[in-house]
Amino acid sequence: MRQQKILIVDDDVSFVESNKDLLEAFGYEVHTAYDGQSGLEMAHKVRPDIMILDVMMASETEGFEVARKVPESPDLKDTRILLVTGVTHALNLSFPLQPDKTWLPVDRVLEKPIPPDRLIAELERAMKPIS
Repeated sequence: MRQQKILIVDDDVSFVESNKDLLEAFGYEVHTAYDGQSGLEMAHKVRPDIMILDVMMASETEGFEVARKVPESPDLKDTRILLVTGVTHALNLSFPLQPDKTWLPVDRVLEKPIPPDRLIAELERAMKPIS
C-alpha cells in the first residue's frame, strides 16, 4: 500500500515541525511549506492526499485563498484539506467557520491548538474514501 502524503502549510515553524515529526511517526510521508504560494507549488510537485492548511499567514486570509485554488486545479482537485487555524479567536469571529463548496472548499475546519490525537483521528477520517 502506498504511503499517504500530507502537506502542512503554516507559517508557524514550531507547529509545522512538531506535527511533521508526529505524522512521520505514524507512517505518513510529510512535506512542508511556510506560506500559501510555496504551499501551492509544493502541492503541485508532490500531489498530497491531504493538505493541513493554516489561514493567517502572509495575510489574514491567505489560507482561504489557497483553499479555493486547490479544487480548481485538475491535478489537485482530489486533495483533501483540513483547515487548522486560530482565525476564529484571533479575529473574534462570532460564528464558526464551516466548509462550503464555494467559499471554503475544505473537508474540515479545526481550531488551534489541536491535540495530537485529534489531529491523527481527523486525518484518518479524511483519508476514508468518499461514499
